[in-house]
Amino acid sequence: MNKLFPISVAAAAALLLTPIAASAANRSSEALAKGEPQLGGASRSPNIVVILVDDMNWHHPGFNGGPASTPNLDRLANEGTRLTQFYVHSVCSPTRAAFLTGRYPFRNGMEERSHGNDVAGMLTDERTLAEALHETGYFTAIIGKWHLGNWHNRHLPRQRGFDHQYGLYGALIGYYGKARERYYDWHRNGQTIREEGYSTDLIAREFVNVIESHDSKKPFFVYAPFNAVHGPNEAPLELIEKYRGIIEKQPEKIAPSQKEFLATKYAMLDSMDQAIGRMLEALTDKGVLDDTLIVFFNDNGGRKDNQPYRGGKGDTYEGGVRVPCIFRWPGKVPANKSVDGMAHVVDLYPTLIRQARASLKQKLPLDGMDIWDTITKDRKSPRSEVVHALPGEHADTGVMSIRQGAFKLVGKELFNIEQDPAETQDIAAAHPEIYQSLHKRLLELVDQRREPEIHTNISKTIKEPLLVFGEEENANPPSWLAPYLKALPPTKKELQRANRK
Repeated sequence: MNKLFPISVAAAAALLLTPIAASAANRSSEALAKGEPQLGGASRSPNIVVILVDDMNWHHPGFNGGPASTPNLDRLANEGTRLTQFYVHSVCSPTRAAFLTGRYPFRNGMEERSHGNDVAGMLTDERTLAEALHETGYFTAIIGKWHLGNWHNRHLPRQRGFDHQYGLYGALIGYYGKARERYYDWHRNGQTIREEGYSTDLIAREFVNVIESHDSKKPFFVYAPFNAVHGPNEAPLELIEKYRGIIEKQPEKIAPSQKEFLATKYAMLDSMDQAIGRMLEALTDKGVLDDTLIVFFNDNGGRKDNQPYRGGKGDTYEGGVRVPCIFRWPGKVPANKSVDGMAHVVDLYPTLIRQARASLKQKLPLDGMDIWDTITKDRKSPRSEVVHALPGEHADTGVMSIRQGAFKLVGKELFNIEQDPAETQDIAAAHPEIYQSLHKRLLELVDQRREPEIHTNISKTIKEPLLVFGEEENANPPSWLAPYLKALPPTKKELQRANRK
């Protein structure tokens, strides 16, 4: 690994014990927010497409040496720049909120995920990336998984800056049934819709239709957050069969149950890659592919195993918070390049806004920093600190964790990430001054935490049955919905309850 901050342990400790490191992020963000829109050397505002994969393991896609066939993601990596120290949060909603606001989830009300049967959502005074781009003339669309509030109208995408919405409001659905347990969750622009097919394919189809019908005189921002490869583990049977055969030929000893799990996960990723291929083809056919800035990243680490890193989803070890990120824009973003500077998902907000010539002036201060010159001009990253999780019993973001420079605190452990990216050597006892400095910084940030909305069960707030997410949609459900939900196969929970009787 390239050295991000080539300093000695002693020098780093001295740095951490000064107020400079603790306030650098705030000063940089304040300076950025005061600036007028800039374009960073581009001749026109680009179209912007952001593709988000859900729960992908670091070592599964082809561009990271994995066994899944991902030629389209490999193409993005080969034709673009990869960020090798790109951080998110350890679970989904906090990352999505951080991306759309440029602010840490302890500020935007999304430290705790929006759960399935739940009325809470992202704080409504937060300005979103969609709103910022819409203000400057972009057509804005979300096609896929929202997961920042699935009940009250004020939380839904069309009230948060998106002109067009398609997909699910919540966390997960059956890929074919479009329901979570017995609650339906598939919508277009505030209407409950019934569509047959695999959700990954339907997301790609909607993307193609939106691009084909778009007026090319107007730039577009399309946010395409797939629900793949999040559970439930469902994929087209022909792809599962493909990976069963591949796994059987591998020399490693794998338990039969794990073989089936991996075959399905690889198939889900393969299917998503094929969907991305159709999306790229639609941009090509429209004649806008090379006028489009494409960003691809993962919302959190995959479950459990994320070689070569430790931990996975829900952890603040590297395997839970360090994820693949790719930028592609020919002529503006270097091809076949890796950048090792530290970056965080909040940085996408100011970076994309500046490239779009939109305004960064807003009421709430940013945590994000413009990393465009780091990506395109080999400049040192402006970021020296990443806050992974604050202490707090209601936070979903994992064990308290912060990184400054080379050093990262995870709970009671301390690691030198430059020297030990796999987090195998706890150096807290050897460097108590660094540990104390980082812990003190986290406690300071706790005082900046904003009060989130109260998480309450939807069913406790309504008189009618809960059939579909979206308060207005559930009040007037389509006639086909109740019979459709009743006819769905038993859920895992229902089977478990039946077996206990």
